[in-house]
Amino acid sequence: MKRSTINYLTQVLLLSLLFSGRVLAQQPELRVVGTLPVAKVWAGHPVGFQLLTTERFQYACYYDSSRTLVVAQRPLSSKTWKTTKLPTQVGWDSHNSIKIAVDKRGFIHISGNMHNVPLIYFRSTKPESIEAFAKLPMTGQHEERVTYPVFFKDAAGDLYFQYRSGGSGKGITFWNKYHADTQQWQGVFDTPFFDGEEEASAYMTNPALGPDGYFYIVWMWRATPTASTNHNLSCIRSKDLKRWENQRGDAMTLPIKWRDNRAVVDPVGPWNGLINMGYKVSWNSQKVPYISYHKYDARGISQVYLARWEGDQWKPYQLSRWEGFTWDLNRNGSLSNDVGISSVEAAGEGVLAVAYHHQQHGKGTWLVNENTMTIQEQLPEKVPAYLQQLTALPPREGMIEHRLPDNTGRYLLQWQTLPTNQDRPRPEPYPAPSELVLYELSK
Repeated sequence: MKRSTINYLTQVLLLSLLFSGRVLAQQPELRVVGTLPVAKVWAGHPVGFQLLTTERFQYACYYDSSRTLVVAQRPLSSKTWKTTKLPTQVGWDSHNSIKIAVDKRGFIHISGNMHNVPLIYFRSTKPESIEAFAKLPMTGQHEERVTYPVFFKDAAGDLYFQYRSGGSGKGITFWNKYHADTQQWQGVFDTPFFDGEEEASAYMTNPALGPDGYFYIVWMWRATPTASTNHNLSCIRSKDLKRWENQRGDAMTLPIKWRDNRAVVDPVGPWNGLINMGYKVSWNSQKVPYISYHKYDARGISQVYLARWEGDQWKPYQLSRWEGFTWDLNRNGSLSNDVGISSVEAAGEGVLAVAYHHQQHGKGTWLVNENTMTIQEQLPEKVPAYLQQLTALPPREGMIEHRLPDNTGRYLLQWQTLPTNQDRPRPEPYPAPSELVLYELSK
């Protein structure tokens, strides 16, 4: 049975357990200390669920066996789930993930099941209660064709919502901020955040707070729904999520437009292997930013790269030297993740650890010399011990296994589905529902 790429926690833990000289060798390994069934869920295609843990409660959002969006809640002291069904059902689109957040006053916010459709957003009527939800607009503007909902918080804990209005290739990105005292959403900017000027739409990371006190966003532009038209890897930063600048400190005028190239990291052209999967920003021990991504080399072979800020410019470095595989991106819809690279992690003085996966060359970790930006050692894949303890779900023929961590790294959801079908319906019979299982992890 194949493993899902919904596996950020595994990547982070893998890096923390590797060793070579000074790498983090003596860290105690995580282990499974508890297992709890959640529900039976739809298994006909992969789509994003979410698991959120607060000080008192845990929330799981998923599509049940009837494809209905469900939110489940339990006190952390209890093994009993309460559930509420929300009035929306998923079709066949793997873009239609579910997002959940809890604001400063404890009200629960849920959005999801959207790909270029009117906004679907619910807020609980009482704090920390899933008994009743109201389906609401946010600002009431630019909410007719919504995709890619994201909740996130700033350093003060205020809640934000990001989404795209419009289709791939002609989408515009908006940010809203929630005012908990008035329970009102308001646009963060007087303009959109990103505007592709009818030529492209931006595909971006969530804001990542760096050790230098800046929030970073990495993005690329896409000209059409076809994945191969991604181009121009770019990066901006901000101290307050309002005023944005490029890495040189030049102020960026909002909305950030497709024709403005001042924040470009690597001017990758369309049809050159850039894809909005697996790109991220991270930092070394000296707070220097690195951007991980993949594209084609001069021969058209898929390779992974690190771009590093040096002096007053971004400098890309090719890490891999693979042969014989070109990831075909000339397709629409949800794609399998054939090549990937992790963020960087300090692994001793002047050494970075970077994990990778490849459809043909497998998985492993490279130790990268920061002076030469070359691989000085390749380590085989080391499977964390706790992964071998995820035994609640027996393998099912033709199914892939998904593992989804919560926001604390102490809990993990596991379930199974058929692989992606590029968002197209499958003929009946459909697979039997999968068990959705929660694991608790501890050192």
